[in-house]
Amino acid sequence: MHGIVFENLKHIRKRISNAAKFQQWAVAKFIKLVEYKVEDTVLFVDTVNPAYTSQRCSQCGFVHEDSRSDKSFECLKCDYEVNADYNAAKNIANRYCAYIHRGQKSRGGWATCQLALKSGTLNVNGDFNASPRLEG
Repeated sequence: MHGIVFENLKHIRKRISNAAKFQQWAVAKFIKLVEYKVEDTVLFVDTVNPAYTSQRCSQCGFVHEDSRSDKSFECLKCDYEVNADYNAAKNIANRYCAYIHRGQKSRGGWATCQLALKSGTLNVNGDFNASPRLEG
């Protein structure tokens, strides 16, 4: 099972104070376009709750608004440092993996889930295995 997972930003305009500045955002339209493009493939498109994905440490789970500073993320608890968008992407993957883990169960009661990121794979336990770098 392969797919593309987005944050559900349906209500983003209600949450930001300078919403007029962001009226050009076409999040729903973009997701619909992606859904259309993957229609005849084996891919799926889904969304997850966006709460705290940019403030949560993808290593230890600690949440604090001061952990993210523009493009960098540094956990105030475990000192994990990484690109802020990459950290948020790992949190989105973790959240979706947990959703799948709860929602689809085999006879044994467990669903296997492993999410592929460009830099490696992430499983339902939060274990990350880095992909070897391809040499060009």
